[in-house]
Amino acid sequence: MKKKFEVKIYYSSFCTYEVEAENEAGAILKARDLTVIKHEIISNIENWKEADSAFEIKNEKVKN
Repeated sequence: MKKKFEVKIYYSSFCTYEVEAENEAGAILKARDLTVIKHEIISNIENWKEADSAFEIKNEKVKN
């Protein structure tokens, strides 16, 4: 069953996405493939993978 996660992909700043995935690792991989939200990035868009994180959003239902 898929769950909803808030994922932060870190660059020089970070972009925040909401994605649906089976687990935290899958959510991070899925978010890494999404387009960079340019207004959230200050400079230097090199990814800092060690800082990426995902947290399950508990009170939201996933659309099928």
